[in-house]
Amino acid sequence: MENADKTALRAEARRIRAGLAKMYGYAAAEAIVDHGLKFLMARPKGSVIAGYWPKGDELDPRLLMMALERAGFEIALPVVQGDDEPLTFRRFGEGDPLVEGPYGIMMPGGDAPVVTPSTLIVPLLSYDADCYRLGQGGGYYDRTLAAMPGASAFGFAYAGQFVNYIPREVHDMPLHGIITETGIYVPQRHNKT
Repeated sequence: MENADKTALRAEARRIRAGLAKMYGYAAAEAIVDHGLKFLMARPKGSVIAGYWPKGDELDPRLLMMALERAGFEIALPVVQGDDEPLTFRRFGEGDPLVEGPYGIMMPGGDAPVVTPSTLIVPLLSYDADCYRLGQGGGYYDRTLAAMPGASAFGFAYAGQFVNYIPREVHDMPLHGIITETGIYVPQRHNKT
């Protein structure tokens, strides 16, 4: 059962993110590319970095994904396999066709190769100083991160999505950092990431 504190926080976080998207949308997506590139360029060339196709007012990572692809990284997008399953990832390149998956999320079709990312860029509703993320409530990324203990995961968010504290449950997985339009935040526990 959903934590009541998270339910209330989720509603407020949706309202805040919608306002930030209206005010800063594309400008933030452009600004975040420089921060994201500088930070992620330390990963080995050719490694797989998974992004996401934005839905609604999620901060758009497509400019960053295209820049990473041009810099020599392989890009992947998540694919929903089932309600209680972790996500899988399929390779995606600029211009590749997408199909509509569960929840109206765009994803590569079944002919795109399955890949294993070493780095994930994930959407969120809000985040706190310990890099716990509040998502939509389906638990997909928590299950995925639990199944991929060697992967690094970074939230992709407006700086204004920060909250003081995200209520935690046993299954919640903290991120390794947050990429925002104002810079990169990496908590002390991951200062070597």
